[in-house]
Amino acid sequence: MRPGSAALCTGHVFHRRLAPVVHEFRYPVSYVWLDPDAPNDVCRRHPMWSASRPAPARFRASDYGDGSAHSLATQARDDIGRVSSRRPDGPVRMLTQVRRWGWLFNPITLFVVWGADDDVPVGAVVEVTNTPWKERHRYAVVLRRATRSDGASRFRGRVPKRMHVSPFLDESLEYVIDLWTDPGAAATLNLAIDVVAPGSDDPVVTTRLRLERRPVNRRSLGRALWRELVPTHRVSVGIHAQAARLWVKRVPFVPHPRTRERTS
Repeated sequence: MRPGSAALCTGHVFHRRLAPVVHEFRYPVSYVWLDPDAPNDVCRRHPMWSASRPAPARFRASDYGDGSAHSLATQARDDIGRVSSRRPDGPVRMLTQVRRWGWLFNPITLFVVWGADDDVPVGAVVEVTNTPWKERHRYAVVLRRATRSDGASRFRGRVPKRMHVSPFLDESLEYVIDLWTDPGAAATLNLAIDVVAPGSDDPVVTTRLRLERRPVNRRSLGRALWRELVPTHRVSVGIHAQAARLWVKRVPFVPHPRTRERTS
């Protein structure tokens, strides 16, 4: 799996909860794949995209990482260096959504980090933002190479869940993260994040993101802007709608830790 050049990514997200009730949904999604320190590789190709001024589609570095002006790629390499024996110094790619019409909500932004061999990613940083609190937490994982049943090379990491995200899950769980491309289809990008109990591989919740990476040019950026006018708004609405359905299904409600502390 190589870093590749900047790309527009379109596809679907599939989400399935298996306990205590079965609940699933599938939505179309759109992302960008880019070097986080070179957003103009995307934005300079269309006048309504920008990395430096207000625009209908805007990449703003402070929307990610620690919110500072510090290089996002350096932050990702540093994060991986803290959980592995060696800080990587290879390319970094970022899978994310950008601001649309001034609004942004990214449940997950993914940073993939390579070492000297740019065929094999060595680590990933999964940046999770919860709603409605808009808290942000970064999970750095070392990626281990394995082979899927379909012959594809997958890159897997595992990390304890630290932040309250869903009001229907507590923190005593773990994330299992898989990243791969389909055999013979390098333009595909698959991301799987399973929520599992410690020591188990059986998911309580599974999320699958399957995307096609397409070249960035003026035409594709214009098409993406008008076909997906409010993608991040739709994400926010969708999260609340699915939460309401879980409430109706009587899935046990887990308050935010701050609320639990005040109650206790």
